[in-house]
Amino acid sequence: MKTKLTQMLGIEYPILCGGMYGLSDAKLVSSISNAGGLGFIASGHMTDTEMLRKEIKRTRTLTDKPFGVNISLLKESKNDLSRNFIDVVIEEKIPVVETAGNDPSELIGRLKSGGVKVLHKVVTARHAIKAVEAGADAIILVGYSAGGHPGMEEVCLFVNLPETIASVKVPVIAAGGIATGKGMASVMMMGADGVLMGSAFAVTEESLFHRKIKERIVDSRSTDTAVVFKTIRNAFRCLKNDLTKEILEKERQQATPEELLKYLKGFDAKKSYLEGDIENIFIPIGQVIGLINDIPTCKVLIDRIVSEYNEIVT
Repeated sequence: MKTKLTQMLGIEYPILCGGMYGLSDAKLVSSISNAGGLGFIASGHMTDTEMLRKEIKRTRTLTDKPFGVNISLLKESKNDLSRNFIDVVIEEKIPVVETAGNDPSELIGRLKSGGVKVLHKVVTARHAIKAVEAGADAIILVGYSAGGHPGMEEVCLFVNLPETIASVKVPVIAAGGIATGKGMASVMMMGADGVLMGSAFAVTEESLFHRKIKERIVDSRSTDTAVVFKTIRNAFRCLKNDLTKEILEKERQQATPEELLKYLKGFDAKKSYLEGDIENIFIPIGQVIGLINDIPTCKVLIDRIVSEYNEIVT
């Protein structure tokens, strides 16, 4: 399968997995890359550069295929550390990074001068234009049904995607609500050069999610997610549980930002995901859970998507 994206990244299929906080480790990333896609190591939970370097080296023991690194530009991710991560990416000759969370202008120049392709994640055409002007090599366009941070604009991918494609001259990768070959075919027919998925890969055998979390997701419907923290302009979509109910009630009562931010302090994503306490942790997941019906390996998932896609377009 050849698109501008596969040619740019040297991969078999235009199927990417976004860097998922606390989940996208060497095992998951290498499994995706070995299956013909491309995974991104998540660095957002890392506290020093050696953690990232170690995970890169571990990934290289598991695959000889291309993979990337996700670098968060959110204010809470400590920008100085993000800059140091860029040094590691360049030193380790990582071919591509996924950036998200803020204006990438300051960092794109350093990455590109180091020979690194930059895929910047946005939620509107307006932000896509700015990222391309700053030098982004491709845009990841996220629809509002996505898990994690879908932005505050609440625009669905079906509307957002064609507007963004018409606004920039670089490859556009569709994200948010895709877990099947049919979904991939629909966005490719609209002009996307590839897809980026998170939720579907989060429920694979290789994912760090506890088995109980995966089974809960498989048993869920598309209406079983909630968007919390909208009142502090940090919209976060995750699986409905006791924690999200509590936060939404606090927001309804007009809780202060300080009261709400307490829920984020001390949250150890990796530890929580491994323990599987479904009701009292944040489980970032998109509305596409209604289409997730099993717990496959990454290879089975990618092969299934590609097969279904080919049946539709040929």
